[in-house]
Amino acid sequence: MLRGIERLANDMKARILGQELIANNLANVNTAGFKSQRAFKAILNESVSASNTTLRLYTSFEQGPIEQTDRPLDVAINGEGFFVIQTPYGERYTRCGAFTLSQSGILTTLSGEPVLGNGGPIPIDGQQVTIGKDGTIYVDGDEVGTLRIVRFEDPQGLLREGNRFAAGKQPPIPINPEETEIIQGALERSNVNPIDEMVEMINLHRNFETAQRSIKLQDQSARQLIEQAGRIGQR
Repeated sequence: MLRGIERLANDMKARILGQELIANNLANVNTAGFKSQRAFKAILNESVSASNTTLRLYTSFEQGPIEQTDRPLDVAINGEGFFVIQTPYGERYTRCGAFTLSQSGILTTLSGEPVLGNGGPIPIDGQQVTIGKDGTIYVDGDEVGTLRIVRFEDPQGLLREGNRFAAGKQPPIPINPEETEIIQGALERSNVNPIDEMVEMINLHRNFETAQRSIKLQDQSARQLIEQAGRIGQR
């Protein structure tokens, strides 16, 4: 009976985490390049006891819809791959291509982190910016750099940091330009489907309530058995 309560309690913890992830997904439904997350229980070995299961997080890297913005520094990846940005903690990887210029004329994210090209940060000194399908950037007709686009063998192994990822121990792999298209004046929107999230939220809530009722029933049964055992012992 106690093992049953333990399993139900762990299930309830999983439902709570699932609700938190859904809330975060819905909060980022309008965040460019955002990837939704789910939690699931994984069995560590053949035993199905509560102590041999763990919660794992899963990120959906399915591509979100691409929307035209007509801003010359907005860039979308149509296909596999990540943009590479330089941070104080090292390289990070993102699908969000909402870029801007720093005061010194370097291509950066909206938070001011340099966007890396194949040769490092990309200087933009001029008026007309054109970005080709292969990521090559031209300023007033002169080539100034090429966006560095990379992929990973196991995207699920990436370490999530909000709307970007750290590689962990995985080496980034240069993307094949023939398999990925860079679209200027567009952004990849979040891949969160609000309807699916709401349906999942309702299911999690119902399952949580069911587990909660089951724990109460088992707890009541355990109390009754203890009381009965106590009365028998007093005879």
